[in-house]
Amino acid sequence: MDFNSLNIHVLRKYRQVFKLNIKARSSKDELVVAATRHFSGHLVDEVDTIARFLYTVHSNKVGKRPLSII
Repeated sequence: MDFNSLNIHVLRKYRQVFKLNIKARSSKDELVVAATRHFSGHLVDEVDTIARFLYTVHSNKVGKRPLSII
């Protein structure tokens, strides 16, 4: 993922949501480094992720709110 292409407001939200250990008024470059390091540190099991996604979509009944990503 190219965090450098993201807006600084998005990077600040990423820092806040994932509680990155970096000061709130960091520069864009500092936020990019922190977000890249955080994102790279997570391994994803693609099969499990797809299975959970399909389960969530399938179990989302009519009348419920649509899924929100962020």
